[in-house]
Amino acid sequence: MLRDRLVPAIVAVAAGGLIFAQSTLGQVPGNAFAFGDYLVMPVRVHLLSAKQCDAIQTTLLETDITRILAKVNGVWAQAGLHFYLESAVREEASHQESYKLAARGEDHSQLPELRPPGSKATNMFHIYYLKEMGVNGIFFPDGIFVKDTASLRTVAGGLDEPLPRVTSHELGHAFGLSLRQDTTNLMASGTTGAWLNEEEIKQARESARKWDWIEPAPDLMKKANTLFRAKKMKEATELYSRLATIQIRDDQVELAKRRSAH
Repeated sequence: MLRDRLVPAIVAVAAGGLIFAQSTLGQVPGNAFAFGDYLVMPVRVHLLSAKQCDAIQTTLLETDITRILAKVNGVWAQAGLHFYLESAVREEASHQESYKLAARGEDHSQLPELRPPGSKATNMFHIYYLKEMGVNGIFFPDGIFVKDTASLRTVAGGLDEPLPRVTSHELGHAFGLSLRQDTTNLMASGTTGAWLNEEEIKQARESARKWDWIEPAPDLMKKANTLFRAKKMKEATELYSRLATIQIRDDQVELAKRRSAH
C-alpha cells in the first residue's frame, strides 16, 4: 500500500512479459534487444495530493502505477531500456497557490514548484501525476509531470491507454528526442502512437549511457549474484527485482524472477 512516505517497490508482471508488451502496442516491435543489451534505470513516482487545490490531487492508485509502468516498459523495450520502480510516494504538493496558471494552460514554468522537497533526489527519473493541467504531460530536467485525465487521438498500432503513452513520450524528451509529425511515432504530439525509429533508438541509448546511475543489465546481474552467494539475501533480492520485470524471455530474467520471489 502507498503511504505518505517513500516506499520501495517491486513491480510484478506476468510470465509472458514479451507477449504482454506486444499486445499493448498492437504488433511485434521491429527492434529486439537481448538481455545483455538492456540498460536499467530507476523511476520514482509521485502521486500528488493538495488540500488547497482539487485540480492537483490525483486519484491514481498503486495498482495503476504497476499497470502504467509495465506498459511504459513495453514501449521502451524497443530500445532495450527498462525502468524499475525505485519507490512511490503519495505526498502533499508544495506551493499550491502557484498552480492556477498551469491548470489553465497559461504558464507551465511554475510546475516544478509543486515538487515537495522531502522526496527530491538525484540519480533517478521523477514522474509526478496530478489531476489537471493545460497539457497532457511536460518534461522538465528535474521532473516529468503527467495529467491523470490525459486524452489522446487513437492511431493504428498505438498504445491502448493514454497514461502509459504520455509517460513514455515525456521520457523520450528526457533522452533528448524531439517531437515528430508521424502520428504513429512515440514522439508525435497528441496521439497513441508508440513506435520509435532506428535513429531515435540509437539516440535514446546513447543518452542513457551518459548517466552513471543507469546500469547495463549484466552488471546488475553480476552484483546480484555476488550478493546472493554471500548470502546477503535482502540486498540481492532488491537487485534481482530490478531485472525480473524486463519484458523478454531469457534465462537470466527467469533466474531473477525466481530469486526475487524469495
